[in-house]
Amino acid sequence: MSKKINQQFACSKMMLPEHRGSLQEHCRQSSRAEESSRPDLDEQERERLQQIFEQALAGKRALQVTVFTGTGRESFTGIPLSSDCAGGRIYFSSGPGRPRSVRAADILLLEPADRC
Repeated sequence: MSKKINQQFACSKMMLPEHRGSLQEHCRQSSRAEESSRPDLDEQERERLQQIFEQALAGKRALQVTVFTGTGRESFTGIPLSSDCAGGRIYFSSGPGRPRSVRAADILLLEPADRC
């Protein structure tokens, strides 16, 4: 039986160059689409991110923040300053100048900066 299954797919071992090229292009487009799509965070992950944020805010500790942007993901290190619950924004101090404002819904990952 296994010999029959192996022979069934023997013809797929050889692939024309134009088909190989289009398959590779399809794979590249799929990976780009995956990178630019917003992942869904479950309730448990949201609670974990909330705890990390609250601990860092209370202790004024730096966080490594990964946010979703329209073109992919962006990471930066910042100290949480405050949160605007009504507007759904979190403010980080990431160096001299104005605080950085990030939509809470765009945050994908929070980690203590000393772990990075």
